Amino acid sequence: MINYIHFDTIDSTNTWVKTHAATLDPKQLTCVTALEQTAGRGRFKRQWISPKGMNIYATLYFTLPRNFPYLANLGQILSLSCAKVLKKQGFSPELKWPNDILLEGKKLAGILCEVVPIDENLGIVLGIGLNLNMPTEWLEKIDQPATSLAQLSGQTWTVEQILDPLIHQFLKDLSILQSKGFEPFSELYNELLAFKGQIVTCNSGVEIVEGICHSIGKDGKLHLLLPNGELVPLSAGEIHLNL
Repeated sequence: MINYIHFDTIDSTNTWVKTHAATLDPKQLTCVTALEQTAGRGRFKRQWISPKGMNIYATLYFTLPRNFPYLANLGQILSLSCAKVLKKQGFSPELKWPNDILLEGKKLAGILCEVVPIDENLGIVLGIGLNLNMPTEWLEKIDQPATSLAQLSGQTWTVEQILDPLIHQFLKDLSILQSKGFEPFSELYNELLAFKGQIVTCNSGVEIVEGICHSIGKDGKLHLLLPNGELVPLSAGEIHLNL
């Protein structure tokens, strides 16, 4: 059973979950949604533009053992689950490693994974923002090329059309990750990998690496092909296409 909590307006669904994690049932999935976020956050503490009633603003909360070996893959799994749902709706998503979802080369959705200690376990705080019905004038306020399902399809979408199948797909995929690791997902991720064969720059926060976006390993790491022919695995960072 899924525990749903909904707000009309909230600062950030991730922030609320992190603050209240100790009060949530550790044995079930909690989904916190909002019509509007006043302080939505993306990766690297970037602002996530969250106008009222236009998009999906949701955070999934559940617990895992502290020694869970595939923590770094959770955001990737949610992005894959989202891609599967979008494909069933007739879209052709790409995945910008590690966990952004693109349509026609523009950002549709972003995922933010955070953790909080809960007794002997880890509370997983997995947020997703997905542009459902955001019009052009709002999309242009975003700091990178962005799109929405409505803009591409010419129709209006409800949160339930995407979020409900997404949650159920994620639960299936999470079960596979827990039992078999990331390897069963690597083939599909490679098929959907954005910028493959193109020169990108990856900023890990520690170093900046430039190379050809080559592939995703069976552990979910991005492989960059350097000018000297070396294939380097990257476990974290943000990539940008070199123009």
